[in-house]
Amino acid sequence: MTETILTVPNYTELISKSLKYQPNQVNVVLELTAEWATVPFIARYRQERTGGLDENHIRSIIELHAKEENLHKAKQTAINGIEELGKMTPELLQNIISARTLKEVEEIYKPYKSKKKTKAMLAIEKWFQVVADSIKKNSKIIPEALLANYPIEEIIEWAIEIIGAEISSNTTLRHTLIASLHATGNIVSSKKSDKMLEKLNQKDTEQIHKFALYFDFHTRIQRIKPYQILALNRGENLWILTVKLAKDESIFENTKNTYAHLLGQRISFITELESAFKIGYDALFGSVENEIRSELSDLGEDDAIKSFQTNLQALLMSRPEYDKTILAIDPGYRMGCKICILDTLGNPILFDKVFLHEEPQLNTKLLAIFAKYPIDTVVVGNGTGCDEICACITDIFHGDVVVVNESWASVYSASTIAQEEFPDLDVLDRGTVSIGRRYIDPLSELVKVPVGSIGVGMYQHDIAEKKLSEKLGYVVEDVVNEVGINVNSASMYVLAHISGIDKREAKKIYHHRPYQSRVALKKVVSEKTYKLAIGFLRVPESQETLDNTDIHPDQYPLAQHMIQHRILPADFSRHQAVLQNLYPDCTEKTLEFILQSYEQIGVEKRISSTHTKAKKKIDITSIKVWDIFDGIVRNVVAFGAFVDIGLKSDGLVHVSQMADKFIANPTDIVNVGDRIRVRLTDIDPKTGKIQLSMKGL
Repeated sequence: MTETILTVPNYTELISKSLKYQPNQVNVVLELTAEWATVPFIARYRQERTGGLDENHIRSIIELHAKEENLHKAKQTAINGIEELGKMTPELLQNIISARTLKEVEEIYKPYKSKKKTKAMLAIEKWFQVVADSIKKNSKIIPEALLANYPIEEIIEWAIEIIGAEISSNTTLRHTLIASLHATGNIVSSKKSDKMLEKLNQKDTEQIHKFALYFDFHTRIQRIKPYQILALNRGENLWILTVKLAKDESIFENTKNTYAHLLGQRISFITELESAFKIGYDALFGSVENEIRSELSDLGEDDAIKSFQTNLQALLMSRPEYDKTILAIDPGYRMGCKICILDTLGNPILFDKVFLHEEPQLNTKLLAIFAKYPIDTVVVGNGTGCDEICACITDIFHGDVVVVNESWASVYSASTIAQEEFPDLDVLDRGTVSIGRRYIDPLSELVKVPVGSIGVGMYQHDIAEKKLSEKLGYVVEDVVNEVGINVNSASMYVLAHISGIDKREAKKIYHHRPYQSRVALKKVVSEKTYKLAIGFLRVPESQETLDNTDIHPDQYPLAQHMIQHRILPADFSRHQAVLQNLYPDCTEKTLEFILQSYEQIGVEKRISSTHTKAKKKIDITSIKVWDIFDGIVRNVVAFGAFVDIGLKSDGLVHVSQMADKFIANPTDIVNVGDRIRVRLTDIDPKTGKIQLSMKGL
């Protein structure tokens, strides 16, 4: 058999049509990435060529290109494998070529990858295909040669297996079924039997009540909410719920009609063809159900990741507090409250410990510290004992006492990075240093922590770790490159997130500090790295003012000409020839970028704060419905926002309680770190759960 070689798709045309970008935009992105240009570099310094595509647009092109390349390769692999076995048929080849997803290709190829032959394969080898073809014509013609060797019932059974396999792998039927399910299909869930639930361990048994909403649940596939998908998946994985797509009779009949049309037959099948269709349909439905459930899971995960990204970006953009002497405290009862003093550069200069149950000694030690060291701010982790230690400090200290989120501190303190930074400190002392630095420079501290551990999202533990880390890594990359990093003060962990810089080069840059100019970095890094990274690095000490801007050295002649001759973006057309001689890709947008960058010299882009000042502890028994509180948003999810009002647990503002109008996305109203006023609408003294509202406030 002649080897079939698939034509390589026109990826540019395919991507531009799918994502609604111009073909030249797609071409530029693919060409630049093939030359190893990074996403931040393309977005900022090649915007003239991409037509202003931002980081998300560029990544969507790169991801779809990779997806389509993988699909093409999978099709070719399947074709090669089946042809090597001598099993290829025109119908099978067309099914592979018509497949729209990797899942479809895998389902078609799966029987041929197995060393064990399927019943349909064995039936074809026994020459029962001719009978199957006859049944598909709504007749039943059986050659005498077969009747001489096999009982008629066995012949029909084998022929039905062939037809069933053809139906289950037919891409037209698959696409019809998928379209029908997406249009009118339902997803349903129910509670597992009591007998099954009794087999759960104690930890999972305690989770059962959380899924009460899904014990008898059904909704249209097209209407299910992303967080509902993830809740169903979790309940199913815990063996608490049974989840499936409903087998609707009208969808069955619609698929059957499509099959009849393919055969050129009327819908009234003979008994054998009816049986074959049911067998094939059941197999096809199971495969499609897995595919749609997988698509829904991706939808739920992508939505959760999007919320996580938004929250993480707000957190990473928290305002730094430089040039302050900090007293950092990691509160606790049994092990005591760990104390660390950090100097104005964030270096630890003293470690100690106080115990909450020894109040006289606690006060004496703290007073001695305040008398000896010029403490500007006390930073306390929000763990157990936070309220108690804050109450003690506010009585004797007149400066700011700030509470920071310490949920990730323990992860950092036991990490390889922490061991590299502080090889001589124990785990507890490392965590205390990190709490203090979390206030000094949130971005620099958070980049050291696995992003999934930061705790500003939902269902992160149900999402594939690789996928979550990759998507959240984009946020870290974008924020670090957006902020612009002082190369002489940044840690190697921040430098490693700069465009074009890997961990090895970050260490190299770090250990060759200080630098007196951007050009000095040419002696340390490769030419390619310098080109990709230098625009995102700042050297405030440089005699060249532009070294402290977003402007790339390639653009310096243009920028200097603009500044010297006071050329504005509106003047582009009058000076176009001269300007493009200085920078060939120059457009009016280039001038806007240079002007904006020059005007922002020394401006800190991180302006919001996610920290809270210590305040008097609120007792849940002392508050009542309709009380109004000032709170800070700690987490934003699909159905609302969790707000810290000073209680042990954050309260929920449901999306329906955010405004007097319909709100589709909570992030349209609030973001992590926002300070808002809320009204208490419901409280459960037993669980401590509270419901809040922003309406009218």
